[in-house]
Amino acid sequence: MLEFGWTENDLIASAAQRTSLRRSVRTSCQVVAEDGFRLLGEETLDVSGEGLLLRSTATARIGETVLISLRIPHGQSWIDAEGTITRVVRGLRVSDLARGFGVRFHRISGFDRALLQGALETLPPPSPARRVRPDYAATVANIMFPVLDRMSEHPGAQV
Repeated sequence: MLEFGWTENDLIASAAQRTSLRRSVRTSCQVVAEDGFRLLGEETLDVSGEGLLLRSTATARIGETVLISLRIPHGQSWIDAEGTITRVVRGLRVSDLARGFGVRFHRISGFDRALLQGALETLPPPSPARRVRPDYAATVANIMFPVLDRMSEHPGAQV
């Protein structure tokens, strides 16, 4: 159980749960912890309309509120948002680009979100960090459906 009564499962969005695609883009930002105004980081590793992955060697907790000032990728405009740390990346996995934090926006103006999403549309998504898991159910279905079809065509026959 985290601060504010949240659990990690309340905060972490899997790729299947995301409603906007992350984009692989490094852009300038300033992310500051609301508690103590500690600077947590100044560069993103990826960004979406819902949040960002911040490069950081600072210390922070999941559930901690942060204030964000983010430069629109490949632009001159800056937007402001408030967010929550939803993930701590320790840099221990081979697939980790760096240490940092996943941050989900929870307060951002509609205009700023639209400006950000418009800038992100032309950028590539990040490369998958982990290998794709085999879909065993689909494999079994591909084997069994032809067998079941033959059985239904010839009731009582040995397949």
